[in-house]
This record gives sequence, structure tokens and C-alpha cells, in this order.
Amino acid sequence: MKGVVFNIVEDVVDETLPANTWDDAIESAGVHGAYTSLGSYPDEDLVRVVGALSAATGLPSADVLRHAGRHGFAHLASRHPDLLDGLDDLPALLTHLDDVIHPEVLKLYPDAQTPTFRAERPDDDTVELHYESQRHLCALAEGLVAGAADHYATTVEIIQPTCVLRGDDACVIRVRTS
Repeated sequence: MKGVVFNIVEDVVDETLPANTWDDAIESAGVHGAYTSLGSYPDEDLVRVVGALSAATGLPSADVLRHAGRHGFAHLASRHPDLLDGLDDLPALLTHLDDVIHPEVLKLYPDAQTPTFRAERPDDDTVELHYESQRHLCALAEGLVAGAADHYATTVEIIQPTCVLRGDDACVIRVRTS
């Protein structure tokens, strides 16, 4: 896992939760905690930190990830605004994750293991993202979609009709604009 993900989660925790929550979570999780954006760290570190944040907040781990994604999108966008160049609305962003965004991420972080998103447009108001990742961080992906919707001032309904964490064959994140 790239350190930038940890940095974003830390920024969100520091902004939205009580003081020392991040430091307490790092201590409780028993991880090193000094994450640099270009560094690579065990996926288990994020799982342990999210688990500690879940215990501290009383929220399920999936909700912690959604919260981090939603509020973290603004941090990602401000760190790398060029990634959004030419993507003028939410559907454009969602349908270009794999052919524009992720190749650019790999230029910045060549050893990153980005998820795969195959986008379909069943109608003008809907984008279905078929999410594949060995990390199974679909809740973080949902949060990032919500954060992107906030960025574009777009009201959305996000549901996940299928999820590998619930025993389904694949994760599908359905985003309907209104």
C-alpha cells in the first residue's frame, strides 16, 4: 500500500476527529506510523489502523473507510490537481479512472498496485463501476466516489449491489446522479 493512502487517512482523521485520534490509533494498532507518500507499506498496516479507528469511533471499519475516502478525495485532488484535467464532471471522472487517472498514478508511484475499474453507463444518470482489487477496499472506493461527487457539486446515490466481501463474485458500485 502506498504511503499516500495512509497520509490521506491521517489528514482526514486529524481534520474530522478529536485531537490525538490518529496517534492513539497508530499506537493501538501496533504499527510504525511514519508513512511517507512515496513509501510502500504492508496492507495489513492499513487494516490494523482502520480497525483501531473503528474501535475508537464505534463505527464499522467499512464506514471508517467511506469517511476517509469521502473527505480524502479533496486531499488527493489538491495534491495532484492535474489528474482531474479535462474531467469536467463526475461521470467523466468515473468513466476514465483506468484510462486516465490510474496511468497517471502509476507515473507518480510506479510500484503502486491500483485497483481496476471497468465503467458501464446503463443510462444517462448512472455509472456502474466494476471494482477489482486484491485489497477489497470497495468501501474506500465508495467514499472516494462520494468525495468526487462533492468536488463536482453533484448529488448522487451510491449503492453496492454486489460485493466480494458479502460472498458475491464481484464488486459493483452503482452511482446514480440526480
